[in-house]
Amino acid sequence: MKKANLILLLLLWSIACHSQAIDEAANDTTITTEYNDGVLWLYEDIENVTVGTTCYKIKDYGKQYQIHIYIYNHSDTPLLFDPTKVSASLATKTGDTLQLQVYTNEMFQKKVRRSQTWAMALYGFSTGLSAGMAGYSTSYSTTYSPNGLPYTTVTQHYDANAAFQANMVASHQIQTLGNMMKNEREVKEQGYLKMNTIHPGECIVGYMNIKRKKGTIMTVFIPVNDVVYSFDWDVR
Repeated sequence: MKKANLILLLLLWSIACHSQAIDEAANDTTITTEYNDGVLWLYEDIENVTVGTTCYKIKDYGKQYQIHIYIYNHSDTPLLFDPTKVSASLATKTGDTLQLQVYTNEMFQKKVRRSQTWAMALYGFSTGLSAGMAGYSTSYSTTYSPNGLPYTTVTQHYDANAAFQANMVASHQIQTLGNMMKNEREVKEQGYLKMNTIHPGECIVGYMNIKRKKGTIMTVFIPVNDVVYSFDWDVR
């Protein structure tokens, strides 16, 4: 059990969501700003719909930008938010513009599953190898020949019960790790933005991950109905 916990802690350490806030690029007079618990948010209000964002650098199954999005519908008609329409571009130091990968919930869950499958395979191999060797033991005995010279005899022993117990422990550890990975995926899915109809007077808040690359200004485009809200973030 301790080995399973250690492996999971190492896995979680590699994907820890230690975040770093990103500064705004103040070049749009239509954007308003405010701080919420020390975190900068940008807001844009168009046609009675307010969209706000904040941005972090995180490590979560790779280096990501994480955009938290707030959408408030104070119009008199429902509106549709489709996360597959969210996009992002990145200006580089050389003046080029790159299109960044914006992960939908389904895409990021697939990425997490793929990484967890590799981690589970490596852990299963290590645990199975240890369990397979658990039933074997080696003993050494020294005897002397008639001329007085010593020689050592090596004898291997196999304990079927010890091997059975080791395999039981290994199976339990793998099952425990699998359950913990499943719980982690479920936690990550909570709050990840999905398609939503936002009725008048309602709002939604959630986040999306964007594959991180080196650059200067990242622009995030958030279409809501027929209006595209754009926000610039200084990611240097």
